[in-house]
Amino acid sequence: MSEPVSRRSILAGLAALPLVPRRIGPTDNSATSRLRQTVQPAATSVVDPAGEISPELAIRSLARGRAVKPLARAKVASVPGSGRVSPSVVQGASDYLVYPFPLFTLEPGSLPYARLTPMPLVDTETHDSFGVRMTLRGAVLYDHPVAQAQYGIMLLESHRLTADQTFVDRAILQAQRLVDRRIEHQGWWFPYSFVYAVHRTYEVFKPPWFSMMAQGQALSLFVRLFELTGDPVWRVAADQTYATFLVAPVAGQPWGVHVVDGLLWLDEYPSPVSLRGDRTYNGHIFSAFGLYDYWRLTPTDECTALLRAALTTARDGGLLVRSRGWRSHYCVTHGLDAGYYHTTHIHENLSLQGITQDPVFAQRADLFAADYPPLSSGSVHFQPGSYTGYKFNSGGGVLASKPLGISHSSSAPDTDRGKVIRHSGIWYQISAGTLAGYEVQEWPSHCYQVGMYAVLSYLVQRPGTVVAKPGSVYNLSAAGLVGSRLTSLKVGDAVDIQTRAVVNGVEFLLLATGVDAGWWVATSGVLLL
Repeated sequence: MSEPVSRRSILAGLAALPLVPRRIGPTDNSATSRLRQTVQPAATSVVDPAGEISPELAIRSLARGRAVKPLARAKVASVPGSGRVSPSVVQGASDYLVYPFPLFTLEPGSLPYARLTPMPLVDTETHDSFGVRMTLRGAVLYDHPVAQAQYGIMLLESHRLTADQTFVDRAILQAQRLVDRRIEHQGWWFPYSFVYAVHRTYEVFKPPWFSMMAQGQALSLFVRLFELTGDPVWRVAADQTYATFLVAPVAGQPWGVHVVDGLLWLDEYPSPVSLRGDRTYNGHIFSAFGLYDYWRLTPTDECTALLRAALTTARDGGLLVRSRGWRSHYCVTHGLDAGYYHTTHIHENLSLQGITQDPVFAQRADLFAADYPPLSSGSVHFQPGSYTGYKFNSGGGVLASKPLGISHSSSAPDTDRGKVIRHSGIWYQISAGTLAGYEVQEWPSHCYQVGMYAVLSYLVQRPGTVVAKPGSVYNLSAAGLVGSRLTSLKVGDAVDIQTRAVVNGVEFLLLATGVDAGWWVATSGVLLL
């Protein structure tokens, strides 16, 4: 069965159940005042950035640990508990919504940013002579708080996998640079010292400017360094960074947390001169991961309330950035196409499912993936037959076509598996051979990318119900090898699912429990909850 059909069978059961929020308002709660330190940034000229400031590598290398079984099937309904919601903890914030999510401590291999393989010790990315990640703009090297924090986290992940102290030493270099450059304003802020035009189009930020994505990822780095080393220096850094999440938004001063339409946003691009922000979806969630790491270390009522508010925005904000049948938007304010960040949105929601055990996050990941598949590339297999390659313009109009008859099995590399505006199905961008530069439509059993891809691994097993007798279950490999055997599963049986993936152009679900545990079943036969 083709992928669109199997996806439709799944999406029929993905209507989000209501989760009752509580609206809470501000109080006089605030972080302990911190000594303000004035730091003069280096003089810079206007730089036209080549793209968004967030490095791509780290967000595309999210790994997943073993799925855990939910506490009980009844608790995997979309009402994740009745925990007490503390009063508003952000100074000056207007009323905002908070869902009373339960919060769970994940194992190290399942935490946000978990890797399966270590980073190379030779850093081929831009760095200075000390080994600290930088960004090159024009002919000038600038410190880049997100790049430094993200690289530090990846280095600690590499140490977890290898126990090589070199990774820790290099992570400390990243963290120390952040601390050394801090600006103090009711906490520690990590400034950007280059001029930046938001999306190369909108407001121009003059330094120093700040980002809650940088604050959140620095918070994750400091927490994890303290957990690993026990050095109180990093505990102080974590406490001071967390304090910035409680700062009232005031134009012209460091800020980054604000409320828009009842949702509390951790803004990746808060304006340095006014109280408006981009409401970038991926940046908000990365920042929330920092709050989650701090909550693991310091699970106070204050931190719990703030984390739940951020998770509420992640859940409801997902619908604000969704683009039905296409890639999600990068941000709420401008509604730009997320590009490869669409895949980031998918995997971030899978992490949130693990943190909260709320199935809506898993359903949101499924929904995003059905709108537009996660990034993948590989080798496309062609069975003998007739095919046509197309070139499209940005609106889906056909610029050129090229028919091709194949008399024997063949293959060609593709750079992306995705969709084309105004055209149905999944398409491959062929990069070499007779159809190089053309796109061909996926046709399961005839034209498909070889192997396993578009993998969604659930940190908490997904309950489901068999809705069509599967007949067989399958033993699948990453290379696309398929074996099968008969199964006793029948319509109405309850199953638990650990992973979904596309194999040779067909979507499957990995069974996590029962006599068929470890075997795959066709997606079309199971309705996930």
